Amino acid sequence: MRRIDRWPAHAGRHIDVCQSTSCGDMLARWSGGQRHRHAAVPLPTSSDCVTRSALLFSAVAVVLSGCHPRPERFPLEPIPMRNAIQIVNENTGEVAGTLRASGFVDGRFVLPDGRRGSYHLDGILFYLAPIYVRFDLKSFGDRKFLFGSNADYYWYYDREADTYQCGRHGVDDELSPDIPISPEQIVDALGLTPIPTEVSVAGQSQAVQRIVHEYQQILFIVHDDENHVRLQKEYWLDRYWPRLVRRVIFRDADGVVEMESKLDNYRPVTPGGLLLPQEMTAAWPKTGAQMRFRVRKWQLVEGVGPESLQFTAPGVCGDQ
Repeated sequence: MRRIDRWPAHAGRHIDVCQSTSCGDMLARWSGGQRHRHAAVPLPTSSDCVTRSALLFSAVAVVLSGCHPRPERFPLEPIPMRNAIQIVNENTGEVAGTLRASGFVDGRFVLPDGRRGSYHLDGILFYLAPIYVRFDLKSFGDRKFLFGSNADYYWYYDREADTYQCGRHGVDDELSPDIPISPEQIVDALGLTPIPTEVSVAGQSQAVQRIVHEYQQILFIVHDDENHVRLQKEYWLDRYWPRLVRRVIFRDADGVVEMESKLDNYRPVTPGGLLLPQEMTAAWPKTGAQMRFRVRKWQLVEGVGPESLQFTAPGVCGDQ
Protein backbone atom coordinates (compact mmCIF):
# COMPACT_ATOMS: atom_id res chain seq x y z
CA MET A 1 0.00 0.00 0.00
CA ARG A 2 1.46 3.39 -0.95
CA ARG A 3 1.93 5.73 1.99
CA ILE A 4 0.54 9.20 1.40
CA ASP A 5 1.99 12.02 3.48
CA ARG A 6 0.07 15.27 3.61
CA TRP A 7 0.84 18.52 5.33
CA PRO A 8 -2.11 19.71 7.47
CA ALA A 9 -4.02 22.51 5.79
CA HIS A 10 -3.66 24.76 8.83
CA ALA A 11 0.06 24.22 9.30
CA GLY A 12 1.15 27.45 7.61
CA ARG A 13 -1.69 29.66 8.78
CA HIS A 14 0.35 31.73 11.28
CA ILE A 15 3.55 31.98 9.22
CA ASP A 16 3.85 35.58 7.96
CA VAL A 17 6.38 38.38 7.57
CA CYS A 18 8.33 37.22 10.61
CA GLN A 19 9.56 34.26 8.52
CA SER A 20 11.49 36.39 6.04
CA THR A 21 12.51 39.23 8.32
CA SER A 22 13.81 38.83 11.83
CA CYS A 23 11.87 40.53 14.59
CA GLY A 24 14.90 42.52 15.60
CA ASP A 25 15.33 43.90 12.07
CA MET A 26 11.70 44.82 11.82
CA LEU A 27 11.69 46.70 15.09
CA ALA A 28 14.89 48.45 14.15
CA ARG A 29 13.32 49.68 10.92
CA TRP A 30 10.34 51.06 12.74
CA SER A 31 12.48 52.74 15.34
CA GLY A 32 14.50 54.37 12.53
CA GLY A 33 11.46 56.18 11.24
CA GLN A 34 10.47 53.80 8.43
CA ARG A 35 6.75 53.62 7.95
CA HIS A 36 4.52 51.22 6.03
CA ARG A 37 2.65 52.95 3.24
CA HIS A 38 -0.65 51.89 4.81
CA ALA A 39 -0.87 53.78 8.04
CA ALA A 40 -3.66 51.56 9.27
CA VAL A 41 -1.33 48.63 9.67
CA PRO A 42 -0.26 48.45 13.34
CA LEU A 43 3.35 48.41 14.30
CA PRO A 44 4.60 44.90 15.10
CA THR A 45 5.56 44.55 18.71
CA SER A 46 8.27 42.39 20.16
CA SER A 47 5.68 40.08 21.76
CA ASP A 48 3.91 39.63 18.39
CA CYS A 49 7.08 38.50 16.68
CA VAL A 50 8.03 36.24 19.54
CA THR A 51 4.64 34.57 19.31
CA ARG A 52 4.86 34.20 15.54
CA SER A 53 8.41 32.90 15.75
CA ALA A 54 7.36 30.32 18.31
CA LEU A 55 4.62 29.13 15.95
CA LEU A 56 7.11 28.95 13.08
CA PHE A 57 9.59 26.96 15.15
CA SER A 58 6.80 24.60 16.20
CA ALA A 59 5.86 23.99 12.58
CA VAL A 60 9.48 23.32 11.64
CA ALA A 61 9.81 20.90 14.56
CA VAL A 62 6.76 18.98 13.32
CA VAL A 63 8.33 18.66 9.88
CA LEU A 64 11.70 17.52 11.20
CA SER A 65 10.22 15.05 13.66
CA GLY A 66 7.98 13.46 11.05
CA CYS A 67 4.97 13.67 13.34
CA HIS A 68 2.48 14.93 10.78
CA PRO A 69 -0.56 12.68 10.33
CA ARG A 70 -0.23 9.52 8.23
CA PRO A 71 -2.90 7.07 7.19
CA GLU A 72 -2.91 4.16 9.62
CA ARG A 73 -2.58 0.66 8.18
CA PHE A 74 -4.48 -2.28 9.58
CA PRO A 75 -3.69 -5.94 8.82
CA LEU A 76 -6.18 -7.80 6.68
CA GLU A 77 -8.36 -10.39 8.35
CA PRO A 78 -6.85 -13.91 8.47
CA ILE A 79 -8.13 -16.32 5.85
CA PRO A 80 -8.21 -20.15 5.83
CA MET A 81 -4.78 -21.69 5.35
CA ARG A 82 -5.65 -23.35 2.04
CA ASN A 83 -6.81 -19.99 0.66
CA ALA A 84 -3.63 -18.27 1.80
CA ILE A 85 -1.46 -20.93 0.15
CA GLN A 86 -3.56 -20.73 -2.99
CA ILE A 87 -2.91 -16.98 -3.34
CA VAL A 88 0.85 -17.54 -3.16
CA ASN A 89 0.87 -20.52 -5.51
CA GLU A 90 -1.36 -18.83 -8.07
CA ASN A 91 1.16 -16.00 -8.18
CA THR A 92 4.17 -18.30 -8.69
CA GLY A 93 2.06 -20.20 -11.21
CA GLU A 94 2.11 -17.06 -13.36
CA VAL A 95 5.73 -17.87 -14.23
CA ALA A 96 5.11 -19.20 -17.73
CA GLY A 97 8.64 -19.54 -19.06
CA THR A 98 12.12 -18.41 -18.08
CA LEU A 99 12.58 -15.50 -15.70
CA ARG A 100 15.55 -13.16 -15.88
CA ALA A 101 16.49 -10.78 -13.08
CA SER A 102 19.32 -8.25 -13.12
CA GLY A 103 20.50 -6.16 -10.22
CA PHE A 104 23.06 -5.66 -7.50
CA VAL A 105 24.33 -8.32 -5.11
CA ASP A 106 26.31 -7.77 -1.94
CA GLY A 107 27.07 -10.03 0.99
CA ARG A 108 29.54 -11.80 3.22
CA PHE A 109 30.92 -15.31 3.40
CA VAL A 110 33.28 -17.44 5.48
CA LEU A 111 35.95 -19.51 3.77
CA PRO A 112 36.70 -23.10 4.89
CA ASP A 113 39.87 -21.84 6.62
CA GLY A 114 37.83 -19.38 8.70
CA ARG A 115 38.72 -16.24 6.77
CA ARG A 116 35.87 -13.86 6.07
CA GLY A 117 35.18 -12.03 2.86
CA SER A 118 32.63 -9.69 1.31
CA TYR A 119 31.52 -8.79 -2.18
CA HIS A 120 29.64 -6.09 -4.09
CA LEU A 121 28.78 -7.37 -7.54
CA ASP A 122 26.39 -7.22 -10.47
CA GLY A 123 24.05 -10.20 -10.61
CA ILE A 124 22.06 -11.84 -13.40
CA LEU A 125 19.65 -14.65 -12.52
CA PHE A 126 17.90 -17.05 -14.89
CA TYR A 127 15.21 -19.36 -13.53
CA LEU A 128 13.03 -21.95 -15.23
CA ALA A 129 10.78 -23.97 -12.94
CA PRO A 130 11.23 -26.23 -11.23
CA ILE A 131 15.01 -26.63 -10.98
CA TYR A 132 16.84 -24.78 -13.78
CA VAL A 133 18.95 -21.98 -12.30
CA ARG A 134 21.84 -19.77 -13.34
CA PHE A 135 23.08 -17.01 -11.03
CA ASP A 136 26.06 -15.17 -12.49
CA LEU A 137 27.92 -12.67 -10.27
CA LYS A 138 30.36 -10.33 -11.97
CA SER A 139 32.44 -7.23 -11.36
CA PHE A 140 32.89 -4.98 -14.39
CA GLY A 141 32.10 -7.95 -16.61
CA ASP A 142 34.59 -10.25 -14.91
CA ARG A 143 32.93 -13.35 -13.42
CA LYS A 144 33.56 -13.87 -9.70
CA PHE A 145 31.00 -16.55 -8.79
CA LEU A 146 28.56 -18.73 -10.70
CA PHE A 147 25.77 -20.94 -9.37
CA GLY A 148 23.95 -23.28 -11.73
CA SER A 149 21.52 -26.16 -11.85
CA ASN A 150 19.69 -28.29 -14.43
CA ALA A 151 17.73 -31.53 -14.30
CA ASP A 152 20.85 -33.61 -13.59
CA TYR A 153 23.54 -31.48 -11.94
CA TYR A 154 24.17 -28.45 -9.78
CA TRP A 155 27.48 -26.58 -9.83
CA TYR A 156 29.44 -23.67 -8.37
CA TYR A 157 32.36 -21.69 -9.75
CA ASP A 158 34.78 -19.56 -7.70
CA ARG A 159 37.09 -17.26 -9.64
CA GLU A 160 39.67 -17.07 -6.85
CA ALA A 161 40.11 -20.84 -6.81
CA ASP A 162 39.35 -21.03 -10.57
CA THR A 163 37.59 -24.37 -10.09
CA TYR A 164 34.12 -25.84 -10.50
CA GLN A 165 32.42 -27.88 -7.80
CA CYS A 166 29.62 -30.18 -8.96
CA GLY A 167 26.96 -32.42 -7.50
CA ARG A 168 24.25 -34.65 -8.90
CA HIS A 169 20.61 -34.27 -7.93
CA GLY A 170 19.27 -37.26 -6.02
CA VAL A 171 22.77 -38.65 -5.48
CA ASP A 172 24.78 -35.99 -3.66
CA ASP A 173 22.11 -34.99 -1.19
CA GLU A 174 24.66 -33.59 1.25
CA LEU A 175 25.91 -30.24 -0.04
CA SER A 176 29.69 -30.14 -0.45
CA PRO A 177 31.43 -27.80 2.02
CA ASP A 178 33.10 -26.20 -1.01
CA ILE A 179 29.68 -25.01 -2.25
CA PRO A 180 28.48 -22.20 0.04
CA ILE A 181 24.89 -22.07 -1.27
CA SER A 182 22.97 -24.47 -3.46
CA PRO A 183 21.14 -22.96 -6.47
CA GLU A 184 17.87 -24.38 -5.14
CA GLN A 185 18.32 -22.42 -1.92
CA ILE A 186 18.69 -19.21 -3.93
CA VAL A 187 15.36 -19.89 -5.64
CA ASP A 188 13.73 -20.74 -2.31
CA ALA A 189 15.14 -17.56 -0.77
CA LEU A 190 13.54 -15.50 -3.55
CA GLY A 191 10.15 -17.09 -2.91
CA LEU A 192 9.90 -18.39 -6.48
CA THR A 193 8.86 -21.91 -5.52
CA PRO A 194 5.26 -22.77 -4.56
CA ILE A 195 4.35 -23.62 -1.00
CA PRO A 196 3.89 -27.42 -0.67
CA THR A 197 0.26 -28.50 -0.60
CA GLU A 198 0.73 -32.23 -0.04
CA VAL A 199 2.29 -34.25 2.75
CA SER A 200 5.71 -35.80 2.28
CA VAL A 201 6.17 -39.20 0.63
CA ALA A 202 6.38 -40.84 4.03
CA GLY A 203 3.17 -39.12 5.06
CA GLN A 204 4.88 -37.61 8.09
CA SER A 205 4.79 -33.89 7.20
CA GLN A 206 1.85 -31.59 7.77
CA ALA A 207 1.14 -27.88 7.66
CA VAL A 208 -0.30 -25.83 10.49
CA GLN A 209 -1.14 -22.17 10.70
CA ARG A 210 -0.28 -19.48 13.22
CA ILE A 211 -1.58 -15.91 13.14
CA VAL A 212 0.52 -13.07 14.50
CA HIS A 213 0.02 -9.33 14.14
CA GLU A 214 1.49 -8.77 10.66
CA TYR A 215 1.90 -12.34 9.40
CA GLN A 216 -0.08 -15.44 8.61
CA GLN A 217 2.52 -18.15 9.16
CA ILE A 218 2.39 -21.52 7.40
CA LEU A 219 4.48 -23.94 9.45
CA PHE A 220 5.46 -27.42 8.30
CA ILE A 221 5.78 -29.98 11.07
CA VAL A 222 7.64 -33.27 10.62
CA HIS A 223 7.35 -36.46 12.70
CA ASP A 224 10.56 -38.49 12.66
CA ASP A 225 10.88 -42.28 12.99
CA GLU A 226 10.65 -42.00 16.77
CA ASN A 227 7.53 -39.83 16.44
CA HIS A 228 9.34 -36.75 17.64
CA VAL A 229 7.96 -33.50 16.27
CA ARG A 230 10.16 -30.82 14.73
CA LEU A 231 9.67 -27.66 12.74
CA GLN A 232 10.91 -28.06 9.17
CA LYS A 233 9.84 -25.03 7.08
CA GLU A 234 8.18 -21.70 7.71
CA TYR A 235 6.49 -19.38 5.24
CA TRP A 236 5.48 -16.03 6.69
CA LEU A 237 2.73 -14.52 4.54
CA ASP A 238 2.04 -10.82 4.69
CA ARG A 239 -1.33 -9.83 6.18
CA TYR A 240 -1.22 -6.76 3.96
CA TRP A 241 -1.97 -6.78 0.26
CA PRO A 242 -0.92 -8.70 -1.83
CA ARG A 243 -0.67 -11.42 0.91
CA LEU A 244 2.54 -12.92 -0.48
CA VAL A 245 5.62 -14.43 1.18
CA ARG A 246 7.68 -12.04 3.28
CA ARG A 247 9.92 -14.54 5.09
CA VAL A 248 11.11 -18.07 4.39
CA ILE A 249 12.85 -20.20 7.04
CA PHE A 250 14.23 -23.73 6.56
CA ARG A 251 15.44 -25.79 9.54
CA ASP A 252 17.53 -28.94 9.85
CA ALA A 253 16.68 -32.13 11.77
CA ASP A 254 17.76 -30.48 15.02
CA GLY A 255 15.63 -27.41 14.46
CA VAL A 256 18.62 -25.19 13.65
CA VAL A 257 18.00 -22.56 10.97
CA GLU A 258 19.66 -23.52 7.69
CA MET A 259 18.39 -20.63 5.60
CA GLU A 260 16.32 -17.55 6.31
CA SER A 261 15.27 -14.93 3.80
CA LYS A 262 13.27 -11.70 3.84
CA LEU A 263 11.43 -10.43 0.77
CA ASP A 264 10.38 -6.83 0.21
CA ASN A 265 8.79 -4.49 -2.29
CA TYR A 266 6.71 -6.73 -4.53
CA ARG A 267 6.02 -5.27 -7.96
CA PRO A 268 4.32 -6.60 -11.10
CA VAL A 269 6.52 -8.10 -13.81
CA THR A 270 3.69 -7.63 -16.28
CA PRO A 271 0.67 -5.33 -15.83
CA GLY A 272 -1.86 -7.07 -13.63
CA GLY A 273 0.20 -10.27 -13.61
CA LEU A 274 3.05 -11.91 -11.73
CA LEU A 275 4.32 -10.07 -8.62
CA LEU A 276 7.94 -10.55 -7.58
CA PRO A 277 10.10 -9.01 -4.82
CA GLN A 278 12.55 -6.27 -5.69
CA GLU A 279 14.80 -7.04 -2.72
CA MET A 280 15.86 -10.29 -1.10
CA THR A 281 18.02 -10.56 2.00
CA ALA A 282 19.10 -14.08 2.94
CA ALA A 283 21.33 -15.67 5.56
CA TRP A 284 22.76 -19.15 5.98
CA PRO A 285 23.78 -19.23 9.67
CA LYS A 286 25.64 -22.53 9.49
CA THR A 287 28.10 -21.29 6.87
CA GLY A 288 28.05 -17.65 7.92
CA ALA A 289 26.99 -16.58 4.42
CA GLN A 290 24.75 -13.60 3.82
CA MET A 291 23.40 -12.16 0.60
CA ARG A 292 21.26 -9.23 -0.51
CA PHE A 293 19.92 -9.09 -4.05
CA ARG A 294 18.43 -5.76 -5.10
CA VAL A 295 16.64 -6.41 -8.35
CA ARG A 296 16.72 -3.68 -10.95
CA LYS A 297 14.45 -5.51 -13.38
CA TRP A 298 12.50 -8.77 -13.67
CA GLN A 299 11.42 -9.98 -17.09
CA LEU A 300 10.15 -13.06 -18.89
CA VAL A 301 12.54 -14.03 -21.69
CA GLU A 302 11.93 -16.10 -24.78
CA GLY A 303 14.29 -18.59 -26.38
CA VAL A 304 15.87 -19.76 -23.11
CA GLY A 305 14.85 -23.34 -22.34
CA PRO A 306 16.18 -26.45 -20.58
CA GLU A 307 18.72 -27.12 -23.34
CA SER A 308 19.97 -23.53 -23.55
CA LEU A 309 23.53 -22.52 -22.78
CA GLN A 310 22.43 -20.80 -19.58
CA PHE A 311 21.53 -24.18 -18.04
CA THR A 312 24.29 -26.31 -19.56
CA ALA A 313 26.51 -27.93 -16.94
CA PRO A 314 30.28 -27.49 -17.28
CA GLY A 315 32.12 -30.45 -18.74
CA VAL A 316 33.80 -31.23 -15.43
CA CYS A 317 30.42 -32.24 -13.95
CA GLY A 318 30.06 -35.10 -16.43
CA ASP A 319 33.50 -36.39 -15.45
CA GLN A 320 32.51 -36.95 -11.83
